Amino acid sequence: MVGLGGGLFSGGSLARIAGAGVGQKTAKVRYSNNRTFVHAVPILLCFYVIMPGKMLDWFSGLVGYDASALRLGQICAINRNGEIEWHKDRAEVVMGSYQSKVLVGKGTSSTEMRDAAERLGLVINPEVLWISGNPTKFLQGHNVFGPSVSSLGSMVRSLIRALPRDIRPSDVDNDLWPALQRSRVDMATTIDMGSHACVHEWLDTAARSSRTRHRNGCSQLEGGSVYWGFGSRRWTMVAYCKLCELSHRPVADLKLYEMLKQYCEGKLRLELRLRRPELKGRNTLEEGLIWDYFEKISIGELEMSKVNGGRPNLRSSVEMCLTVWLAGGDLKARLPRRTFYKYRREIMEQTGIDISIPKSDQESTIERAKFDLDYLKAHELKSVPDYLQGWLFRPDACPSYGRG
Repeated sequence: MVGLGGGLFSGGSLARIAGAGVGQKTAKVRYSNNRTFVHAVPILLCFYVIMPGKMLDWFSGLVGYDASALRLGQICAINRNGEIEWHKDRAEVVMGSYQSKVLVGKGTSSTEMRDAAERLGLVINPEVLWISGNPTKFLQGHNVFGPSVSSLGSMVRSLIRALPRDIRPSDVDNDLWPALQRSRVDMATTIDMGSHACVHEWLDTAARSSRTRHRNGCSQLEGGSVYWGFGSRRWTMVAYCKLCELSHRPVADLKLYEMLKQYCEGKLRLELRLRRPELKGRNTLEEGLIWDYFEKISIGELEMSKVNGGRPNLRSSVEMCLTVWLAGGDLKARLPRRTFYKYRREIMEQTGIDISIPKSDQESTIERAKFDLDYLKAHELKSVPDYLQGWLFRPDACPSYGRG
């Protein structure tokens, strides 16, 4: 997606504050060589105020502001004769006022960015800014909650306007919005599970008994977080305990840290990471997208219908063990330890079922862990308490452009 990125949105937690109208917009596309062309574009223009929803948690990509004057360090390779074989720009690490970092570099505008700029009247230059980091954390000092992913365009512009003057592009104060090309966008939501113990029970069950349709579909447990699609070029889903993550990465303000710890008690964080191949065909990052991807995760016994309807591709000895397990047998007592764990791995890779947990216990564990999608949606946090409202960054009203 190019254009306003998350600025082309519908639905979600948006409060409309101005009417829409179809008319002619004079679009100016400005290049660094001072060449400007003007044309009329029929558009539908709306302005929205973004309320907290599915939070924007990361952005990497190109932004149409002029980066020609940006001075960067260099990475180079020198051979044994002292000759430089190659060199390239090194992205600059920029520290924000809340001790949060983003990477800033530059790149070349793509054809898609230039087409979007011409069509919608956005800022574009031959040499454009490259940004990678968490706009929410950079602008408000934490990412426990934050502005909706629908405010992507406004958040990126606010981040760039907050950069030091020697890095800040000269045209960032332009009234026109910049063209964007997204390489990675993360969105996150928070679920109130009721207690810290329930959060970890949910994570333990997910780590043991879930899989996706990725090539290596089994979930992976890394540092207390459960990953689905770990290392995928398209998308990854991550679940973790927000209180534990905050404890490992505390915010600088001690008073705020204590308030956020109280708020994070019993909270499960779900995070969807979308990369370029998955973003390319999407005009709008709708807030419900995170649930669409969550439904691609299969949880333990939820795969039982597939096993009963038609046997998976298992060796006969492994299939026989699965049959015994389905009948309530204790395979740990019947098989040598090495054979048991070898068969367990094969069965999990094919079905997502964990034979180390008795069938009856696995069913009750999954019920306790509340994998039901309706339960998660019903307990999703959609507002910020009054005592924390002062720590929520409020981006500018972000325009939504649609062809008239």
